[in-house]
Order: sequence, then structure tokens, then C-alpha cells
Amino acid sequence: MNTIMLLAIIPFMLASGILPDKDMAVVREVAVEYKLTPTETNLLLVIRRIENGRAGLEFGVGDGIEDHPARRYAGDYDKSFKLQAQWAAGTIEKRFSGDLEAFSKRYCPVNWKVWLKNATFYMKKLEEQP
Repeated sequence: MNTIMLLAIIPFMLASGILPDKDMAVVREVAVEYKLTPTETNLLLVIRRIENGRAGLEFGVGDGIEDHPARRYAGDYDKSFKLQAQWAAGTIEKRFSGDLEAFSKRYCPVNWKVWLKNATFYMKKLEEQP
């Protein structure tokens, strides 16, 4: 991932209030760790915005599966947030081919149509930024 391109996304995300500074730093670190493209990084940010889960489900990973390994740090926000981001980034890396509808069906099979609508809205907002 081009770090300069990623850094260009960050001010918009902070200014728009989509993520707090502390969380944005973790997302940036995970995006670089997983070598996400700018579009994939946007998707990671969008997942966090849509899911907006409590501690242990910040990115919605493992929702409905109580003993899912991505939920093991539910009592420690910092560790949990990073682990959830890593799982989401891994899913993006392995499963996102550029087809947001297909990804939505995989990431949120129960409510994929609503998830897709929200993801499309936020992805568009991010892509419109300079």
C-alpha cells in the first residue's frame, strides 16, 4: 500500500468524525501490515463505521459466535480493536475482489442488502475525497 495515499485518507476520516484519532492510528497500522490498497483501506474504515460494535465486536467479526477467536480481548479495548481490525483486514485481503455486493453477502450474510447500501454510501464518500 502506498503510505502517502493512505495518509491522504486519514484527515478526511478524522475531520468527518468517522473514527477517533486513536482508532485511526490502529486502522492505518493494520492497513499497512496487510498491504491493503487505498480502496481496501477505505473498506476497512467503512466496516468499522457500519459495524461500530462494542468491545470485542468493533468490526463485527465473530458476531453471533460467542467463542470466536477474534472476540477474545473483549475486556481490553486496545487489544480487541486491533485484533478485530486484523481479522477484518484479513477478510478483505482474502475475499474482496472489488465486488462490494459479493463481499457484503460474505461479510454480513443475514442483512447483506442493508450492509451493502451503507457500505456503498460510505465508500462513495471516501472516494470523493481529494
